Amino acid sequence: MCLMGGVQAGLIFALRHSKERDLEWPLILVAVLAAALLAAGVGSHYVDIYMHRTVRGISFIFVGIDALGDVFSLLSVIFQPQIDVLGMVIYATELVLWMGVFACGAYYNLLPWLKEKYGKRIVPTTSDIARTGETTANANTTSIALHDLPSSTSVFRTPSAELDVHRQRSAHSRIGGVSHLPSRVS
Repeated sequence: MCLMGGVQAGLIFALRHSKERDLEWPLILVAVLAAALLAAGVGSHYVDIYMHRTVRGISFIFVGIDALGDVFSLLSVIFQPQIDVLGMVIYATELVLWMGVFACGAYYNLLPWLKEKYGKRIVPTTSDIARTGETTANANTTSIALHDLPSSTSVFRTPSAELDVHRQRSAHSRIGGVSHLPSRVS
C-alpha cells in the first residue's frame, strides 16, 4: 500500500512538472495506460465468461454503479466548453465493456433462469417420460446446479449429490431397466 501510494505521489509531481513545461504526452500516456489496464481487468471477466459459459463471481450492483459512473463521466465531458475526445473514448470503452458483462449475464444467467421458471416443467411427468423415452438429470437427482456444464465449476455440486446419482444408477440397473440417465452429471 505504501509502495503504491509512493508511486502515485511520484506520478502526481512528475505530471505536474511536465504540465508546467507544456508537455501533454505524459498526461495522455498515463490516461491511455490507465484505460488499457482497466480494460484488461474487465477483459479478464470476458475470458472467464467464455471459458465457463456463465457469469460468476461478479457483483451486478458494482457493475451497475461503475457503468453509471461512466455514463455520468461521459455526460460531464460532453457538457464541457471544449469536448475532450480522449476522455470520451476512455469512458465509453469502459461503459461498453460493462454493458457487455450485463449482456452476458442476461444471456447466460437470466435467460436460462427465466426459461426454467416460466418456460418448462422441472420434473417431467410419467407421460412425458413415456413419450420422450428419456429423463432429465434434474428429475432423478437431488443435486443442484446453476447450469448444465460438463465441469465441476458449480459451487452447489456436492459429494452427497454424486452419491445419489450413483445409487440411482445401480438401483435402476439391478431391476433390469435401461438407464436413461446421462453418463456424466453436471
